[in-house]
Amino acid sequence: MGDVAMMSTSLVDVRDSAAAAPAASSTASAEQRAHQKTPKKAKTAKDRRNAAAGANQRDAARKGANGVKLKKYEAVMCYVFATSPGSNDVCQEALDRLTPRYSQLPPVLDDCARVELLENAKRYWKERGLASGDIDINIQSPWPFDKCTSLPQCGQVRGASSSKDAANVGDVRNDKRALRKEMQLSNLIRCVLALLPDEVRQPKGENGQRQFRIVDFAGGTGHLAVPLALLLPHCEVVCVDLKKWSLDLLLRRVDGALDEGDIGENEEKKSYKQPVQSGTIQTSATLSNLSAYHGTIQTYPLDFDIGVSLHACGEASDWVLRKCLEQKASFVVCSCCCGKLRQSAKNPYVYQSTGGNEKEINYPQSRAFASSGRCIEIRNDDGKGEKQHLSSEMFDEIARAADYSELGDLRKPKNACRRAAKSLVEWDRLLYCKECMTADSGTEGNVVLTRMHPWEASPKNDILVGWHGAASNPYARCLPDSPGTVPDDFTCDADFQVSLRHLFGENGTVATAQFTAAMGQNDWTAQEEAEVRSQIETFLIEAKVESYKFPTGMGPRRRKLVHYVAGTMGLRHWGEGKRDSEKRVAVAMEQKRQEPVATE
Repeated sequence: MGDVAMMSTSLVDVRDSAAAAPAASSTASAEQRAHQKTPKKAKTAKDRRNAAAGANQRDAARKGANGVKLKKYEAVMCYVFATSPGSNDVCQEALDRLTPRYSQLPPVLDDCARVELLENAKRYWKERGLASGDIDINIQSPWPFDKCTSLPQCGQVRGASSSKDAANVGDVRNDKRALRKEMQLSNLIRCVLALLPDEVRQPKGENGQRQFRIVDFAGGTGHLAVPLALLLPHCEVVCVDLKKWSLDLLLRRVDGALDEGDIGENEEKKSYKQPVQSGTIQTSATLSNLSAYHGTIQTYPLDFDIGVSLHACGEASDWVLRKCLEQKASFVVCSCCCGKLRQSAKNPYVYQSTGGNEKEINYPQSRAFASSGRCIEIRNDDGKGEKQHLSSEMFDEIARAADYSELGDLRKPKNACRRAAKSLVEWDRLLYCKECMTADSGTEGNVVLTRMHPWEASPKNDILVGWHGAASNPYARCLPDSPGTVPDDFTCDADFQVSLRHLFGENGTVATAQFTAAMGQNDWTAQEEAEVRSQIETFLIEAKVESYKFPTGMGPRRRKLVHYVAGTMGLRHWGEGKRDSEKRVAVAMEQKRQEPVATE
């Protein structure tokens, strides 16, 4: 980012000096200038900024393919992918560089490898005096939280009883929430196991040697760290968190009752925010390969081989990526709370843990994303075009929209642009990681963007997986004919395709005709559109009434849908009412429009 800032500053300096040169070199007398043709005034940097602002305003006022005015973040997406201001043509260069490309999840362990892993793990549990967990056979939990594996209770997500004894601290008792949590953890464990070299995952000798270190950053009470420690007794697993309260609960769920002086249940609220004086590491008394580090992500002092993070809030996920890149460690990172990446937002992970509120990372992070803009933005007098960089304010709009949590819309076209905004944020992270790997080693780094299975495990289901070297390639066993090849996942492309068509109409369609027909609209589903169309036909056509007024209380999105459907049917349509509670849409067959109370 520093390179981008320096480049931007130098460009402004050169342009300012170039604009000032004609005025400085003009020595003609007033009489001579009076008889000469007035030269065209050179454009200054301010003129160009004003022109760019005007172009942005035109984008902000533009409408999408369905006639609905674009939201701010959608206008920014137009800015990134359009060829010129107000154009409906998509820039191919921007598509090639910035279109998020998803890969399939790394393959699961085969049956033989899984059996061997569990045999080693269960011997370790027995040595440590841990009994297999009591799991309801009627609950269909994913591996390794299933009945067959029967992780000890300290590694389970679900509560075994309603009591608050030490063995059940930190467990989730809501079945739906617990299932989603299990699916999230199962996906990350799958990726971690795929990253482990064979000699580490299947060690020789009793329990193997703890030669591998896995760090769970922002790990909280250990829902991810504890199962990893139970499954991989030969690996050292460290849970890093700023909240001493969370780490105390982690050790309590594994080792039993809290020590005197630790945070007790009656003082949890009082001691929630604690400044971190110095990083401390405490090892579990029951699981010798599990330890907790109370401190920041940046100050974790030991080397490690794999870094993992599940839903670290805001820029905490980016600090995890930077820590892993610094250590040249593999990583599995699933981020959360993209809206907290905005300039005005503070670091919630730090604030909720310590009361601190500093934000340290600037966005966008990658040079490729920061330098994005139209192929031709503004032309100077010499005919050369200038690209405008994507500002932090523009990225803020994308980050705000990316903070999306509607599980029910994941497989529908509705609000696809918001999910596409999330994928753009993750793609910026991926590009940044690749740029750092390339600068460090001189070769392109290995980073992929994938998605949880099933998607409904979480609305924040994007996962970044990165590794160094062929030995850690998680796809080495994926395709026998071409080992190490990363297979694409085209099922994740639908949101971005719907978004392009929403923003640019048919010019934004880069998919096959069959795929395009099934995409639907970004603002509403095909079923919702059919329902409104049927309602209009029932009253205006079948009942043969002159006009029909929809009821109030529909909400702005539904009213926009009525306007859109009425427009496609060639009907008159207008809005009435001033207050939100009074607003409604009227449609009519007659050619002369009725006088509205207030336009929509």
